[in-house]
Amino acid sequence: MPSINVAVIGAGWAGLSAGVTLVDAGIPTTLFETSRVLGGRARQVIINETILDNGIHLLSGAYTATLSILNHIRTPLETLDLDRQPFKYAYGPLRISTPCTPIPGKQLLGFLFARGLSLTEKLRALKFLKLIKDGALIVHPSESAHQLLLRHEQTNTLIELLWNPICLSALNINCERGCASVFTNVISDALLGSKRSSDLLFPTSDLTSLFASRAGRYIQKHKGILHLGHRAKIIQGTNNELKLEDSNESFSHIVVATSPHNLKTTFTEPSMIQSTIDQIDQFTYEPIYTIYHQYKKDSSTGDRMIGLNSPYAHWVFDRGITHQDLGLIGAVISGAGPHQNLTNEQLSIESAKVLDDEFGLGTPLWSKVLAEKRATFSCTPGLQRPAQITEKNGIILAGDYTYRRYPATLEAAVRSGIEASNIILRSL
Repeated sequence: MPSINVAVIGAGWAGLSAGVTLVDAGIPTTLFETSRVLGGRARQVIINETILDNGIHLLSGAYTATLSILNHIRTPLETLDLDRQPFKYAYGPLRISTPCTPIPGKQLLGFLFARGLSLTEKLRALKFLKLIKDGALIVHPSESAHQLLLRHEQTNTLIELLWNPICLSALNINCERGCASVFTNVISDALLGSKRSSDLLFPTSDLTSLFASRAGRYIQKHKGILHLGHRAKIIQGTNNELKLEDSNESFSHIVVATSPHNLKTTFTEPSMIQSTIDQIDQFTYEPIYTIYHQYKKDSSTGDRMIGLNSPYAHWVFDRGITHQDLGLIGAVISGAGPHQNLTNEQLSIESAKVLDDEFGLGTPLWSKVLAEKRATFSCTPGLQRPAQITEKNGIILAGDYTYRRYPATLEAAVRSGIEASNIILRSL
């Protein structure tokens, strides 16, 4: 058997998941991360002496791979740091709650008793959902989510209050541009899967503490090596060896778990995987803006999460409820929109106005805008996403963009990391 030695470039959720899987199999594994903080695009940041996240993430009961690895890496004395709640949807005037009883089809029942929709709209939504659940929905490869919804007689109200917010939150792109097939995959798995798949899981700690730090400790405990603050670049080795700049070590395999727009810079000679690079060069990207507002400690929205039909706050998270950070409210704006034309100061003001109008919170003590300009790839119809196995023998990709069934989510990242490792293990 040839000597196996794996490098993982990037210690976000994909790279860390790959590392955990490899060390579990007893494979010598070294992770390289440019930042000094683990977690990639889902990590902690410190603002005004407060531990925050660089973006607010909500997990789903359908995140089976994520939940499995979270349970796997924690010690018996550690809690999972997730507040699990039955599916509840609140967006503008629309209210949907899933019954707590373990009855078959409870997710569909929640739609039947929704508030804010006419009976006709409820029945049209249910008919659409049943087609997905039964596997009878025909989706055209070049079709947008909006085109699909119109084809199935979903009204403007349904699209505005239900389907577009779901598309924005899951795909980070609106229905008019979002891929119909990926959109329906999300609905099928998250809303119509097992009886607990629709549960909402709110992190109660920062994202680095939830996963990244634990994964890093687990990897080191199982003889893996972590190099933080190290920008690794792949160079052409002799005799088909895989090498990194500034390293005398050779690797049998390299898992590249960077974001797609950084992939090219991971190689001194990107032509090594030119066809893969050509695919990724066709990608466009969508932003996510998170605006944190700190209010007086007795301030609250009264709910963990609520949706607002506003360009300056799509989803509002009360960190006082989820994280015990009293008075701290996070407003998330998904995808492109008019907010991108504002300065951070202007956006903070507009966002605070929305929250004051809706919840009577007044003027915040301080605000902070965190903008991920290329938070996700644009999950559009017909997008050609690269395979994880590249044309260069031994170089494997990991990252949410490679898991073709899902959009850019934590679950897609975790699944891609596990699969990248399994590709290597199956080759032994």
